Amino acid sequence: MKNPPQLAVRLLELFCAPHLLEEIQGDLHERYGRDVARAGVAQANRRYFLNVLRFIKPFALKRPKAVRSFGDYSNPSFLHPVMIRNYLKTSFRNLTKHKVSALINLLGLSLGVTACLVIYLITDYELSFDTFHPDRARIYRLVGEAKHGPTADWHPVGFIPNAVPAAVRQEVAGLGTVAAFHNIESEVLIPEGTGKPKRFEHRRHGVDNAEMIVADPQYFEIFQYQWLAGNPKTALNEPFQLVLSEQKARNYFGDLPLEQMLGRQVIYWDSVRVKVSGIVREWGKPTDLTFTDFISMATVRSSLMKKSINLDQWEDIWSASQAYVKLPEGARPEQFKAAFQQFSRKHFPKEFKFTPGLQPLADLHFDAGYVDNYSRKAHLPTLYGMMGVAVFILLIAAINFINLSTAQSVQRAKEVGVRKVLGSSRKSLVIQFLSETFLLTLLAVILALVLVNPILTAFQSLTPKGLSFDLVSPETGVFLLGLTVCTALLAGFYPSLVLSSYLPALTLKGQSALVGGQKGYLRKTLIVFQFTVSLIFIIGTLIVERQLNYIRNKDLGFSTDAIIEVHSGRAGKTDLLAERIKQLAGVERVTKQWFPPMGMSYMTTKMKYYGKKEVELDVSAKVGDENFIPLYNLRLLAGRNYQKSDSLRELVINSTFAKRLGFRKPADALNKVVEFDGKPYPIVGVVADFHEQSFHAKIDPAFIGHMPQARNLGVKLQGRSTGELKEALARIEEQWKAVHPDKKFEYEFLDEQIAKLYEKEQKTGRLVNTATAVAILISCMGLFGLATFTAEQRTKEISIRKVLGASVAGIVALLSKDFLKLVFIALLLAAPVAWWAMNEWLKDFAYKVDMEWWVFALAGLLAIAIALVTISFQSIRAALADPVKSLRSE
Repeated sequence: MKNPPQLAVRLLELFCAPHLLEEIQGDLHERYGRDVARAGVAQANRRYFLNVLRFIKPFALKRPKAVRSFGDYSNPSFLHPVMIRNYLKTSFRNLTKHKVSALINLLGLSLGVTACLVIYLITDYELSFDTFHPDRARIYRLVGEAKHGPTADWHPVGFIPNAVPAAVRQEVAGLGTVAAFHNIESEVLIPEGTGKPKRFEHRRHGVDNAEMIVADPQYFEIFQYQWLAGNPKTALNEPFQLVLSEQKARNYFGDLPLEQMLGRQVIYWDSVRVKVSGIVREWGKPTDLTFTDFISMATVRSSLMKKSINLDQWEDIWSASQAYVKLPEGARPEQFKAAFQQFSRKHFPKEFKFTPGLQPLADLHFDAGYVDNYSRKAHLPTLYGMMGVAVFILLIAAINFINLSTAQSVQRAKEVGVRKVLGSSRKSLVIQFLSETFLLTLLAVILALVLVNPILTAFQSLTPKGLSFDLVSPETGVFLLGLTVCTALLAGFYPSLVLSSYLPALTLKGQSALVGGQKGYLRKTLIVFQFTVSLIFIIGTLIVERQLNYIRNKDLGFSTDAIIEVHSGRAGKTDLLAERIKQLAGVERVTKQWFPPMGMSYMTTKMKYYGKKEVELDVSAKVGDENFIPLYNLRLLAGRNYQKSDSLRELVINSTFAKRLGFRKPADALNKVVEFDGKPYPIVGVVADFHEQSFHAKIDPAFIGHMPQARNLGVKLQGRSTGELKEALARIEEQWKAVHPDKKFEYEFLDEQIAKLYEKEQKTGRLVNTATAVAILISCMGLFGLATFTAEQRTKEISIRKVLGASVAGIVALLSKDFLKLVFIALLLAAPVAWWAMNEWLKDFAYKVDMEWWVFALAGLLAIAIALVTISFQSIRAALADPVKSLRSE
């Protein structure tokens, strides 16, 4: 290679595109003057052509065919299959050449895609509830607004008085099809000839989906099922008829042919015998209407059910009483408002007021204002928040890719110059770089598909029951395709434009050649955005955890230690079971009760006090025998506990009740008389306030008294170790089996019941923690990319500083301060956003923590620490580099 410049000249003449030759001539003219330009390419700077030779020589001397195919990138058919194959092969080579950055990008994109996929599965599942019903836009639930007394406020109720559906069907013209039903719970007995009937345990309330209802025949006109046996027009018309789902019928009767199951008997509530009149197929799609046992409504009036379900009840509402309406085509719910108000004035002239209304079926799964006994409410703002989290995590991953890609731009500048010299157009270069991004994104999607099922399993407690991942689902396929394309474009479009814009006349000289210049403002802006999102998550994590700790540690006003609740069920045997359990070793105290002081179940009623003026209040009722107050260690502020009796004779009230009655001191309320259910009762004691519901609700007036209807047991155990508690529970189970030989022993610790009140908050905490970890990890990758870019750009500066005596610590500080500025800017941007978001979240709590300044300061310190740890590797590496290597060419 005796004359490299001449060889370079020849190569340029052979392979350069004409427009690039003109560009080189123009560059020579600008840099070396008119005479040099006229002299031609052969007279140009020697280093310029040595750079050309360095990149062209392997192709020109060893692989001339490859050079010619390389030059074909200027051909208009750049999307030819052969060219696409070349794009992908070249992309694979570049990814394997830059293994570290490729792995970082792959990990970041995989996390982003996985987060998007998991959140898509959750939101798509929740949003698909009951969307499959024919004419679903015409189906509404009959709900209403109710109030007790003239001074009370109207409040929404998702249930209705028992007598309303039949009356509405008759009196409100043009309403369409109306179907009422009642949720029930019962053990099921299947007669087996003359032998002992087969027993199926009943569902514990609130543990699983509702299964049993007593329904009008019109129910099957509103909701369409596939009938496998029986006549849908007559299946529920008569008393003692029953329709079963196929799965439940198989559960009850085994593998009998479905037609042979018709006419078989099923016993509910120990004595209500009904016959199977139809079998339907389950929907198999997400629904809140998970009913499997449909008993005809006519059975109520013809059996013992009428004692519990009063179909003529107008003066009260029960959560089990439900009704649905299917409006005629073209009808709108607004047109029935006046008719509902007239209906209310006619049927509710007394203190209890109720005005019917219509709730769209689409709102059933989300509107927590209308509660019931069967639907699981999803929090729509949380779903939207999760969508936002997914988008932000994917944006952070894309930004991470952009930062690392542009950080490598110096290394790839000469590659771009040679490609252009050999004839590649900018369009083909853009496609080449986008193909690299697409290949990496495709690998990330494949990795996400591998990870999604393990993640769903690991976070099973956070995901809705019934959620699964179906790869062959068309909706999932479309989502993955769109996600792949959008991610590839989002992450690769800007880097491809940047890399393809380099000027070969400058890059082959080793100079920066970005069109328009580049000062890194965009890259720094992206880093600020990443850390702003991460800081929002960090602040959110700290505040959510503070609130959860507050909930866990705040005094509830009663004891929860080693207390279990046992559902006895049958009143006649509750006393016997209580006496047996009292005698056991390891049992400290037993009380008969409706439910404990705090939990999912509670009851409110009306009470009046006639003092200086009449006071009527909504009061929470706590029912238990004389052991209730001492068992839960409720603190008496004045007076005494009520005495043992066989009926309600005395009341103990809480401090809030006393204040609402107008008494300044708890003792002032003693011996005063309040009216409950039309009867007077004296107040004999006042206890300190205690929480009955979650911390979302304020403490309301409450009374405690004994009523004979209490059928559940509260049991306080003496042991504290796990072994002692297990032994005590085993002894209680023995007594249970002696009293209830055919029933399964079930119990629940009180603290576990209370924890269920905050399941949503616990899930929120875990989701925020997970999102924070992912966002921080990907943001650190982006910061690592910026540190890499900066270290590469300032290599010679660092070397000169070292030669002039700068210390390693000084250089590390020099490189780090710019990054810390970005983190500080991110904190200033994140603080108000996080404050607003967490303030909105805390608004739902009546009892909550304050958002103090140190939380934001701590988040900033954590972010700074994370940033320092991330960039210290590159900073120290750059500071320890040998300056001779970077300065020897100068």
